[in-house]
Amino acid sequence: MPSQINVQITGRIQNLVFYKMGDKYYARTIPARVKQTKATKKRANEFGKASRTGKSLRQQLFPVIPFPSDNKMQTRLVSTVFEWLRSDWYVPEKPCDEVPHVSAFQFTEGSTINERWRVPLKVTISKQGVPELKIPAFVPVKSISAPANTVFVKCNIAAAGCNVEKGITTGSFYTSLDFNYDGTEVPEQMITLTLPAPQGSLIVTAMSLTYYFTKNGQLQKTTNKAFMPAGVIGAMYR
Repeated sequence: MPSQINVQITGRIQNLVFYKMGDKYYARTIPARVKQTKATKKRANEFGKASRTGKSLRQQLFPVIPFPSDNKMQTRLVSTVFEWLRSDWYVPEKPCDEVPHVSAFQFTEGSTINERWRVPLKVTISKQGVPELKIPAFVPVKSISAPANTVFVKCNIAAAGCNVEKGITTGSFYTSLDFNYDGTEVPEQMITLTLPAPQGSLIVTAMSLTYYFTKNGQLQKTTNKAFMPAGVIGAMYR
């Protein structure tokens, strides 16, 4: 805690710092440097990786994140990546087709993307080493939970790659599917996520739904947060 003093000086003398705040002068001590243990250094290094990875993923998945500046969401994402890095599932030299923790992350609170979009999805790596997303045929009114008066749905899909050790971007991809909210079947689709999948990269595929209704003859999208689901639908480590 700083102490008020009568001496009117500013600067540093050994472990004491003298400074002025308003019309008064104060002094405080500088904490002694604490030597970190190996475990503490390891944890700090992992947290640094999680922070850089989380930032990289957010920037690349921006098209599917309804509230990208949400600090709580940003913190949750970093914590989720950190939890994975601290688990036995993360081995730098060992690929993982379904990364735990990260694969279940939701960018919004409330109903998850899987609860609103009841269509089984699968992200795999093709023989050419490129990620692919398979969406089976579905009927919108039967497979998608939507607010009243919905007439049209946009499904936003984005994929992002990040080198975990270096925290650098390896590539990103974005596309969208548009369809009427009715009983017409949407055919099966195989979407090639055209981004590289080099060794040591975390590849995350995410999806969000945007619902539209008609007002005064114009399509308008819903702003009801309960119907703005966005989350990860696949996460793999190469």
